[in-house]
Amino acid sequence: MAERARRRQRYFSLALLILLVGLWIATWLWEKKYNVDQAILKVQSFFVSIQTEPEMVIVPGGVFRRGDLYGTGGSNEQPVQEVTLKPFALGKYEVTFAEYDRFALATGRTLPSDMDWGRRSRPVINVSWEDAQAYAQWLSEATGKRYRLPTESEWEYAARSGGKDEIWAGTSDERQLKDYAVYRKANRTEEVGSKKPNGLGLYDMSGNVWEWVKDCVHDDYRGAPRDGSAWLEANDGNCDRRVVRGGSWSYGPWDLRVSNRGKGDRHLVNIDAGFRLAQDIP
Repeated sequence: MAERARRRQRYFSLALLILLVGLWIATWLWEKKYNVDQAILKVQSFFVSIQTEPEMVIVPGGVFRRGDLYGTGGSNEQPVQEVTLKPFALGKYEVTFAEYDRFALATGRTLPSDMDWGRRSRPVINVSWEDAQAYAQWLSEATGKRYRLPTESEWEYAARSGGKDEIWAGTSDERQLKDYAVYRKANRTEEVGSKKPNGLGLYDMSGNVWEWVKDCVHDDYRGAPRDGSAWLEANDGNCDRRVVRGGSWSYGPWDLRVSNRGKGDRHLVNIDAGFRLAQDIP
């Protein structure tokens, strides 16, 4: 009888401890004003280390023509140049809120606003180039694998389904663009992978969100590397601003062209800018 009483006492003490810890966590989460999804992630992080690795697509190396092939773009898309790339890997999808939130919670960063559109499988927005760099570094350290932002040439080559002369990622027929891209006809982002992939199996290379790449901003392609590497300070590069690619949900077909080159301050965030990751292949 005495042993049974002691066992009941241990169970009661354990249940009380769990209840008190749960109340403490709930109070802390309420004070931090986390929503339900964020609270679940934070509670999980108390008990288990969760790492999410992006699904990667192998992009074969090759030669392609970089720039505005059809004479319909801006002067910063000229001159058209032949570029040779080594094989690399690129994220099948844009980095999602679910992935980025784990990083933010693990490192004590402020969670980026989702504009009340939803988080989870939607592409993360309101992240700067610096944030994207920090995420890549954190994931590299957490997994032991080296992740980075793609170079501008890598991005365009992959968006062109491996260097094809496509206008948009997956098609050159504007009538089909709605099947491949989330763009101006939408009023917000959509979940990644909601549309058709391009010829390499990459989703949302045109539309949904602009994607940060590694390169600094230059006026045009004169003097640009032709080996697929990032173009940084050389030739008067402005590295306080970085290139974004692909267009977004708030832009029209012209901006979604695979040759179009956008730009943004490396420290600022925007409601239609996110990123995807790349990897070198040994």
